Amino acid sequence: MTEPSNEIEFAIWYDASEHLDPINSCSESIKDALDAICTNKNVGHGEISYEILKPGDDRVPLVPRWLEIITGAIPRLLLATTKTTSSLHKGPTGIIGDLDKKDIARLRAITRRVHRKSYPKTTSLTNQECDRIIDQIGMEVVMAQLRSNVVH
Repeated sequence: MTEPSNEIEFAIWYDASEHLDPINSCSESIKDALDAICTNKNVGHGEISYEILKPGDDRVPLVPRWLEIITGAIPRLLLATTKTTSSLHKGPTGIIGDLDKKDIARLRAITRRVHRKSYPKTTSLTNQECDRIIDQIGMEVVMAQLRSNVVH
């Protein structure tokens, strides 16, 4: 089991007059960047939260020159924050550890689909997060899902 230890912040400047929904359009790229940072540091990370900040807000640096010179630009800073965990997931344990790769992939797809429907504004689940959820729901539900043989 891992425990939260630190927080990582990742920020991107953008023009709000051109990007109406920066969280949905940038979340996958931000998640990839945070995954790479965490892998490099040999840590994992939890759920990513987002905040949109304006120039003049607390802890917001000066607007970069390239954005400042665009006529009509509305500069905003998209700040992504996540807590790190003490170490990377070492491999499947619990129920997941007893399944073959094909079944694990199917269950992860089902878990991501249900998560996406329940939480449409959050980032996609990592394999580690899917495995944790699958282990939590128990063998009975896992077997019922495998028997249904339906992955959307």
